[in-house]
Amino acid sequence: MMKRFLTLILAIIFLSCTTTCAFAKKVKNLSQLERREIETHFYDTSDTDRVMKAAVNTLQDSGFVIQEVEPELGYLRASKVYKKRYVSKGRVAGNSLWLALMATYTVFSYGAGVGYMAEPAMHISNELHDKTVVVDSNVNVEKFGKNKTKVRFVLVQKVLQNADGYSFVKSAPTRVIRVYSPKVYQEFFAQLDKSIFYEGI
Repeated sequence: MMKRFLTLILAIIFLSCTTTCAFAKKVKNLSQLERREIETHFYDTSDTDRVMKAAVNTLQDSGFVIQEVEPELGYLRASKVYKKRYVSKGRVAGNSLWLALMATYTVFSYGAGVGYMAEPAMHISNELHDKTVVVDSNVNVEKFGKNKTKVRFVLVQKVLQNADGYSFVKSAPTRVIRVYSPKVYQEFFAQLDKSIFYEGI
């Protein structure tokens, strides 16, 4: 009976580790120039105030709350908060290993270690719950040449990890991710283009 139990524990550990490796994603490292190209767009207008107003409207239409506007500097900051299922397979695997070891200890100690199983189980439960995600955006608007305006749009996504396994207590972000998905920026600039057009009507 004991051998079967230990075999099961080892199988769980092995599957947790292999699953983590299988789902690991390779992220392409972009150069600073490539990042800037994704984040920057040029518009055929020299009216920076019009572009700034259009940027404010575009962000608000996308659910952002405007935090700061500096028209003279051409600077705009906004943020958005939402919930998302964001699971770190590495953390799940690590806590699963911890739980398996505590379960093994509990069996060999005839139940004396059962109290030690609560913390890793709590961390696993917390990891599988929805996280609070904060997205900060910065927009810089400036004249470029005589008849163009340059807009640089930067997104930073922060995933908040609940503290100590409790879903209602939030601590500092566990991950700060700078978004470089071309699709996200293409959608923003496409909406901004439409908003600039409507601002001119």
